[in-house]
Amino acid sequence: MDSRKALVNEIVNELKKGINVAMIAPTGWGKTHLAFKVAIELGKEGYRVGVKFPTLTVAVKKWQELVSLLQNADPRPSAILTAGAQQFCIYKWQYPQRYCNRCPLRRQQQISVPQKVAYYELDKLVPDDACAYWVQEELFPNFNIIIGHYGRAVKTAPHVHFMIWDEAQEAFIPNIKSMPLYEIAEVLRADVSELTDVNTIKEYAEARLVDADPVREDVLFSLLQMMKKTTCWIEDQVLNCLDMRSMPSGIPTLALTATPPPGWPPEGWGRKIEIKPPAKPRAFVEPEARFYYKDGYRGIALQLYLIIQWLKKKFGVKCVIIFAISSVRHVLEYSLPFEISHEPPEKEQQIPPSGVVVVDAWGRMRVGVDIRYCDAAVLPWPSLNIAARRRLRAEGKNPDMAELLLSVQLAGRIMRPRLGESYEDVLNKRIVVLADARFWSHVDYLAQFFTIEELPADLQVS
Repeated sequence: MDSRKALVNEIVNELKKGINVAMIAPTGWGKTHLAFKVAIELGKEGYRVGVKFPTLTVAVKKWQELVSLLQNADPRPSAILTAGAQQFCIYKWQYPQRYCNRCPLRRQQQISVPQKVAYYELDKLVPDDACAYWVQEELFPNFNIIIGHYGRAVKTAPHVHFMIWDEAQEAFIPNIKSMPLYEIAEVLRADVSELTDVNTIKEYAEARLVDADPVREDVLFSLLQMMKKTTCWIEDQVLNCLDMRSMPSGIPTLALTATPPPGWPPEGWGRKIEIKPPAKPRAFVEPEARFYYKDGYRGIALQLYLIIQWLKKKFGVKCVIIFAISSVRHVLEYSLPFEISHEPPEKEQQIPPSGVVVVDAWGRMRVGVDIRYCDAAVLPWPSLNIAARRRLRAEGKNPDMAELLLSVQLAGRIMRPRLGESYEDVLNKRIVVLADARFWSHVDYLAQFFTIEELPADLQVS
């Protein structure tokens, strides 16, 4: 515990010097708890801190943890859990957003609020003839710690001295644009083997821009603009560029994640603190079979059935959770020879008789959910649905990267200690199976998070 307190003090001192801090620690280590400790220490000194989570649902769940920590703080900083106008609007957001400025309920109110207040409590304190959303916005300067989801960052930024981003990969992935090297080589009229690093690509593009025809000129200009982002790198024959200019700037930031995108944090962005786990959970990766939507995911039900039986027999697993997109879930619903549950157990007594839970790989399971009572997680590729992948490609982004980080995050849902367990127990007891050969092509990246082993040959379905 003393080491964690020292780490909190270290981060607080760095932020006060104006230095950004990127903290990378494994799922279940206690990053959110540490982030709240940092916010409380800064709040004690009179600073205002914005703490951001990917969604409002996650922020509401974490709010109770902050409230319990504040009970023992001396002096005790004030804190508010905020939400957007949609959560307050009596018209249920039926009017365009621009109507807010002309709404008769938008008025100042002098009300007394507790030192700790959530948006749903504030809504009850505000008189019926006023909108609680606008009262909330005016109260920001009165609170040391301002909690909210990512969408609230722009509203919060003018009122805080520091910003904390939990599950930071959710903020950074949308700012990564990608372009395959073979497409770049075609535009540059060069051989792919010549494009060995980012500087070479940039030099080629600048040289070709001089005498390019109008069509190629537009493409080359777009490529150069993309490469003016904060940082670029090449991985798996793809050029990736991360743009952090859309994030609030000029505010010292603590960003926490278990799954940093490759190349993050960018050079010169700030200090990097990485917590190495004492051990890594075991992950078994399928090196052969690939399943696609176009072939109806033939064979995946058989493979997952074999994997489930193997996990139970070899490791004594009592609960297996499978994260899958809707089409794969539909296949499993009618193919597995036992009844499956669609709700993760919150207690050991709630584990289904079959010991198998199948849930959506997207949506509510993405962040902020702990599934302590399943011993194994199985992840077939893809974990993004077809529409999401197409949207990412249309935006010039790489869906494979988003999918890979999402898969590691989903595996982390089971990496939480149960009552009486230590974090080391979790790492030794939980099992992850990545059931598609496309994971194998990223095995070097995955080795950061898991001890990688090849799935036994008799469980591979080609």
